[in-house]
Amino acid sequence: MFLSFMSAKNIFIVSISILFFVRGVAFPVFAQESAPSASTPPAKIVNYQLPYPGMLPDNPLYFLKVIRDTLLAFFISKPLDKANFYLLQSDKNVEASYLLITQQQGEVSLAVSTFSQAQDDFHYAITQTKDAKRQGYNIKGISEKLAAAQQKHVQILHALAKQNDKKDAQEIQNELAREEIFAKEVKILER
Repeated sequence: MFLSFMSAKNIFIVSISILFFVRGVAFPVFAQESAPSASTPPAKIVNYQLPYPGMLPDNPLYFLKVIRDTLLAFFISKPLDKANFYLLQSDKNVEASYLLITQQQGEVSLAVSTFSQAQDDFHYAITQTKDAKRQGYNIKGISEKLAAAQQKHVQILHALAKQNDKKDAQEIQNELAREEIFAKEVKILER
């Protein structure tokens, strides 16, 4: 009995180690641009590379990734490190939402909810950056990354808006409104 428990424990440790290793590997993904439509304003093309998200939210094991990321965030104590972590999570979720609409046709609702989660993470990144500034950290680098990321997120949100159906239109408008608020907050941080 003890031997079978030890092997299950070892399997679990090896599985978690593999997850952490796979998470650390980032692959660049380039978004394909399409012609802007008359209904949405043309998005400014931003030279900001989003990281490869790894497992997408439509994967049945995605909850393990969420648990892992929540644990990682819990153990980060410095606000500047936490801001960078949340920015990375936000960027991964934005890229995941884009991949859901381009590679997984019919996943628009999931893509919109994934983008909404990215917005939450972006908000946390801004909050942690404000905390870092209050504590006397130099936030110039992270504030520049936040500004570029925010512009890229708007670009992807416009791509989502082109793919949406009527049931997701209100959620996309809500996310556009959040992006405007984030743009103002990031400008304040850059001062």
